[in-house]
Amino acid sequence: MLTAIQEDLNANYSRSMAVREIDGKTLQRARMIFNEYKTRGIIVEGAFDDMAWTLTNQVRKVRLSLVAFEGGHQKKAMDWIGCSYRQYVECVKAYLVFNLGELDLATLQDLAQAFNKLAMSSEHEDVSGSDYLRHIIALLQIIPEGNEQRDGVIVELEERAATAKWKKRNGSQRQLADFKSYLRFHDILQDFWQGASKKQKLFYFPVYMWWNLTAVLPLRPMEFLLTPRECIRNRDSENILTVRRTKLKGGLEKIGYQIAKDYEFKEYAIHENLAAELQWYIRATKDMKRTKLDTLFLQAPHFSYFNLPVRSTSQYYTYACINTCLRAFYDEIAGAGNGDISRINLGDTRHLAMTNLIISGGSPVICRELAGHSKIDVSANYYSNISNLVECVTLAMFRKSKNAAAAIVGAPKYPISIADDMRRVTDGWCASVAMKSGDVDDCLKMMGDNGHIGDCRRCGHYRPDNPGIRLEFYDENTGKGQVDADSRHLIRMIELVRRGAGHEEDIASALLRLQRSSDHYGKCLWEKYTMKGQS
Repeated sequence: MLTAIQEDLNANYSRSMAVREIDGKTLQRARMIFNEYKTRGIIVEGAFDDMAWTLTNQVRKVRLSLVAFEGGHQKKAMDWIGCSYRQYVECVKAYLVFNLGELDLATLQDLAQAFNKLAMSSEHEDVSGSDYLRHIIALLQIIPEGNEQRDGVIVELEERAATAKWKKRNGSQRQLADFKSYLRFHDILQDFWQGASKKQKLFYFPVYMWWNLTAVLPLRPMEFLLTPRECIRNRDSENILTVRRTKLKGGLEKIGYQIAKDYEFKEYAIHENLAAELQWYIRATKDMKRTKLDTLFLQAPHFSYFNLPVRSTSQYYTYACINTCLRAFYDEIAGAGNGDISRINLGDTRHLAMTNLIISGGSPVICRELAGHSKIDVSANYYSNISNLVECVTLAMFRKSKNAAAAIVGAPKYPISIADDMRRVTDGWCASVAMKSGDVDDCLKMMGDNGHIGDCRRCGHYRPDNPGIRLEFYDENTGKGQVDADSRHLIRMIELVRRGAGHEEDIASALLRLQRSSDHYGKCLWEKYTMKGQS
């Protein structure tokens, strides 16, 4: 979100205004700021309505020139940005003015050139190499109206910005504080929802549903926003949610430039609490104006919260809307007296969903989802964070309950004979005939104490290296190392499948292996925190 700051000529006072989109009011504020900088002799040539300005810092002069369209460039850019050429230029001018005092003149000049290049780009041209990617995203978010094409570009640029930021850390894992913020955000949101008014619930419902749904089901932001209005139904005592999933991420489909061609409907069974919230929202908004694409989320609660008229030209509840809603939640709720809590991006919940599903029972659906990434280094982001997430969740659990019981592992069984041609598994051997042929059906039947599937110790086909009952001692460093090693093994299995040199059964087996080591690492950490709590 952009902030417009206006100072008086002597800098005795300043006024600030949050800019959620460029409208008549913000343009008027931009003109006032422009005139003040001209009065102070910083802008030495040009009026606000001109296509070029000259600024000085008393050492050098800098010329900011805005793009002048020729030929077909104007149509090429404005079609996907979703505004007129005049609107785009006004938004660029306002953005540059609002950054006066925040950026040096050379940077403002480069930024103007980046916006000029953006205006002459199609939605499929790569602008992610720009040094001003953050500003490009911010500009696109505050241009009025919006459409599916522009929102798609914003989402793609945000994903690339996050990947670039991760790579700059040389592949290092996210800081644990990020995961602590996720857990804290969850608690704050749930507590708020219990006492929120109807007006607040209608406004914040997209954020509430985004968090609770996409942290479990790994939807991309645009897939979530395009959820159809008639999305929930009951089938055989199950609550079935219908969503749109993109067909373009695997690289096998041609772009159809229509939602009906680029997305397909998928159905998932969801928890009854989520289904009840969805049904409440649909009932509460039944008399409000539908969106042109007949999507679940309506714009009326959003704009009425700010006492603004509903946008008649917008086809759906846009990415800019939910971004504004999330920022408002931080400003009004999450950031109010809740200490240091990191900002969460809309794409983070997909990351969390994938990571959680990997360590708590990955299914064949998740195997396909993992193997469907266009680049394996994007998938690698998920696995590099697993051990950190295990540590953070364990610490959060420990703080809520310190009643840890001693763990006894093993089974009172000593096999009389050892079967031939067994397959090596962690800490033992597997005598399952199905497992030897790559079929993990026997593994999927075994469930551990925490609900994790694939617990070999409960399986009749398992032959442990150390049979019998014993106390298990937890080594934190060994546990973390095993999680990281199993994560790398899963990456290799997925890459083999992508190249056609592996089998999906190998991915499922690797998932089971990672779930088991994650479970063990969690117990190691629990033991560590328990011992500290008793000392």
